[in-house]
Amino acid sequence: MIWGLFGKFTVLVMMRIKRFFNARLLVFIVLLGGLDTALAEVIIQRTPDGGLQPRMVRDVDGDIHLLYFKKRLNRPAAREGNLYYRQYDTELQRFGLPVKVSSQAFAMQTFSIARAAVDIDGEGRIHVMWYMPRESQFNYSRSNPERTQFEPLRPMVSQYAKGIDAGGEVTARGAEVAIIWGAGDLSREYERTMFARFSHDYGASFGEEIMISNPDLGACACCSMAADYMNDQDILVAYRSAIDGVGRHMQLLTVNGVDGEISGASYGAMHELQQWELSACPLSTNDIGSDEDAKKWLVFETKSRIMQLNLSVAGDPVAVGEPFSETRQKNPAIAFDQDNNRLIVWGEAISHARGGRLNLKIFDAQGKDTGYVPGEEITIDDYSFPAAAGLPNGDFLVLY
Repeated sequence: MIWGLFGKFTVLVMMRIKRFFNARLLVFIVLLGGLDTALAEVIIQRTPDGGLQPRMVRDVDGDIHLLYFKKRLNRPAAREGNLYYRQYDTELQRFGLPVKVSSQAFAMQTFSIARAAVDIDGEGRIHVMWYMPRESQFNYSRSNPERTQFEPLRPMVSQYAKGIDAGGEVTARGAEVAIIWGAGDLSREYERTMFARFSHDYGASFGEEIMISNPDLGACACCSMAADYMNDQDILVAYRSAIDGVGRHMQLLTVNGVDGEISGASYGAMHELQQWELSACPLSTNDIGSDEDAKKWLVFETKSRIMQLNLSVAGDPVAVGEPFSETRQKNPAIAFDQDNNRLIVWGEAISHARGGRLNLKIFDAQGKDTGYVPGEEITIDDYSFPAAAGLPNGDFLVLY
């Protein structure tokens, strides 16, 4: 069936189910465009190796890099395990062999907000930051440029360690690497603040711990954050405030001069779709992705609904879509293919331990909803959440 003759947008959705290494693999084929159509597959599968809490990043060459947590096989009932890294092999269409990231096993947090963070620098090094609850510490490790091994973990927070919780963030660009976290008295969220350390030598060394946010805005104690270099000198940090303990708004903080001496910081305009009055912590996460034109996009949660925002232009947030039912939308991720089609994936009906039901939307390069609806109910594994990436061949990959 064809909709929209004479130049209107055409969408054809087909579904097939395959078996791959005894794991269920769902493939949704989406036909986008008019006469110059591009065939894009959305491949949805479980995180390889029985992993949980996947995070994926794409480098400047289009290669996909995966970080995930895996429980120890000799302790299946416990949550203790390690972080592992894999690179996607585009020719074989599967991930390569795992490389252990964490030099010390730790107990995975059941809260998705305490997820590990990952990015890749200009030398090809993978940078990882994660929270170890027993030690109440954020640790950091980086790979060699070949990504065949990782350095022993390094504790990163000492001066501003009070009340650290949930997830920190790591972001890289060229030789620059930044780690970012929130700290302060957990019972006084309205006074908590965002802090950062910066490296100018690919993570070999980091500068001192510095405050980067306005302490009058507070910082939600158990919400994760997202950050990315907007250019060589500026980093944008998207985090949730805690104004007077109830103003859980999505703050857009730009820190200037991060490639040397910090020269200032400023906040973006606050749209009503970024505002969330709530006396309890919403346990939320957000994600930043780059499209093919190097524009930055943010996906985040407001009042239990997922929003999307183009950070590179003056515009307003827009709700992504309605849920399957009147339940909470949570833990979004965003990805782009080579034609600038935009995929946003999230979970629904989620508790702190239950993964919930996977949902996603696809928008074309003009921002039009393609009308895609998942053809089968997919349950995200407990303690996990979805990740998304655009593959070099123009397809999408979604892990859960």
